[in-house]
Amino acid sequence: MAESNATQVILTDDGIKIINAQNTADNAASGVANLNDPNLMSVIEKQTQAAQYAGLTSQYNVVLARAKDASISTTALTTAYTNLNTFMTTILTDTTKASDVNRDTYKSLTDAYNTALSKVQTALSDSFNTDIDNMQSSVSVASQAASSAAIVASQATTTGNNASQVASQAASAANQASADYTALSAGVKDGSVINITTKTAIKEGVIGTAEIADAAITDAKIGNISANHLTAGTIDASKVTVANLDAGNITTGTLSTDRLNVGKLSALSANLGDVTTGSLKGVDIVANTFSTNSGTFTVDKNGAITAKNMTLIGGILTSPTINTSTINGSTINGTTFHGGDIINDANNTSNFYPFTIEPTGKASTTLFNSMDALRTEMSGGGLRTMYRAINSSGSQYEAYDGNFSGDIISLNSGFTNGKDMSFSQSVSGNQLTGQVILSPLDGIHLWGSTQSIHFSGLQMNGTGISFNSYGNIIADQASTWWRVTNFSGSDIANFGTDTAGSNVIQFNRELDIGNFHINTGHTFASADNQAIHFAMGKGGAADIYAGAVHYTSLVKSSLLSVKKDVKKADTAYWAQLINAIDLATYQYKTDDNTSHLRLSSIVDDVNVTKQWQLPDVFINRDEDGKLNGVDDSVLLNATLATVQEQQKEIDQLNGHNMELEARLNKLEAKLNG
Repeated sequence: MAESNATQVILTDDGIKIINAQNTADNAASGVANLNDPNLMSVIEKQTQAAQYAGLTSQYNVVLARAKDASISTTALTTAYTNLNTFMTTILTDTTKASDVNRDTYKSLTDAYNTALSKVQTALSDSFNTDIDNMQSSVSVASQAASSAAIVASQATTTGNNASQVASQAASAANQASADYTALSAGVKDGSVINITTKTAIKEGVIGTAEIADAAITDAKIGNISANHLTAGTIDASKVTVANLDAGNITTGTLSTDRLNVGKLSALSANLGDVTTGSLKGVDIVANTFSTNSGTFTVDKNGAITAKNMTLIGGILTSPTINTSTINGSTINGTTFHGGDIINDANNTSNFYPFTIEPTGKASTTLFNSMDALRTEMSGGGLRTMYRAINSSGSQYEAYDGNFSGDIISLNSGFTNGKDMSFSQSVSGNQLTGQVILSPLDGIHLWGSTQSIHFSGLQMNGTGISFNSYGNIIADQASTWWRVTNFSGSDIANFGTDTAGSNVIQFNRELDIGNFHINTGHTFASADNQAIHFAMGKGGAADIYAGAVHYTSLVKSSLLSVKKDVKKADTAYWAQLINAIDLATYQYKTDDNTSHLRLSSIVDDVNVTKQWQLPDVFINRDEDGKLNGVDDSVLLNATLATVQEQQKEIDQLNGHNMELEARLNKLEAKLNG
């Protein structure tokens, strides 16, 4: 057997380059294959997942501690984390090489953990909101209006009570006068005192001899007595001074006054003086006045009887304070009552009294002061309050009307045309500037730019909410939230109302907007299972910015039908642009110590002379031309062009390699030959 000598193969520089290029191509192909294999987790994905999982673990520990402090069950969350942690620990043990991964298991464990975490976070949020929002606004517009109506009704009741008191006093006086009149009509009892004044006339035949007591007429009460009336008895001359006595008429006996018995005094014309004793019976007494010593009862010559400040004339009872045409028992009809005197004010041109009750039953109170005039009228189940301004810079005077009835309360603000001191104008129509109506039939009605329903909350420093006349919600200057809660106090929606804009608008339930659903499981879904599009208002696609995008597949519209000026790309040109990119590792300023290391090109928006090279074609700008970031769509396709160029070089190198191998085989054959 021939001896085989060792053959030395010397590779030229081109041969070495061919081998290196082949290795590079193989490694690149292997990396691309790993990236495209759904059952493998690449090194890059592992490193990303390791950093994100560290953040997830940190979040889990914080939520777990808070939940335990709030006595919220974490059993489901702990179980879900334990299962996910066991799965991830196996995969992330070595982050320097790709590993097999069951995507379905990975997804189910991640979904289970996210669901359990969401429930605990919701429970924490509910617990927190329950602690700070137990107090809720309970002010009711209907309650406020009812309270106002109750106040006005109370005032009306007071007015009615005052009127009732005046009427009661009048009725009491009338009853007393009626009783006195009845007593007089029935006759004065023996021993009763009757005050007969100088104007009292006693009807003929009222006083007879039966009414005059024996020995009731004293000397001082006897005037001139005709001697013709002396037919018997004795006159004691020692006790009688006779000026002109016709002795021819005295035939015998002695005249004694204590024994004088007069049958008729019709001839007496002199003043008899005061009759201090006895009684007049069976005779008529005719006098100018008839009164008692106390003056409590007087009968004048016209027949008017006055008793206890009451006067009865011709069946009409009058007093200094009451004037009426008819008194029936305790009822007074057809009478106007005034409380006090006419108001002494220059603006009282209608001569109003402070208080008046009219025969129709209408009761009114009126007040004037230096600034305004006020009046309240109550009649027929309704109440009207009026305010009229006294001063004005023009022809329009500020005015307010309040009308209260069984089925409506109306509060009107506006003006009157000219000074309305008679309260004859009504604030309505084109004189109306604002109106509030409360009705059990139509509810609450607000009209006017200044009308609103205001909820002040628990403080008076402007922390509440207002509903204006359009139903818009307007927050006070110091207001922070407007909330919608359920019966138990849990938040349904929170609307931040602070002026700084620090408080967000938050919905704690699934939000449905047309075909779009946004739920609490971190999902933005389409109700009709159709595609979701992000477009600018004027048409065309809109830019989307995100920290990280996780997707099942990525589709870019490349329809020829929507494109123009389509030309075959120069892949060599794009490949050399890719090679001109400076790559950098970095972290964002907002990253914490758990954030993973990042790798990408850099858009230098700081230095005038760029320190980081990135061809302009890969840079994205906004509508104003401002640097915005890297256009990954162009970058990805340029990378594809680079791969195609590399594939061309690989094909060429493979051809050279095959040619070299053929030469080597021939050389080896010769050497072995």
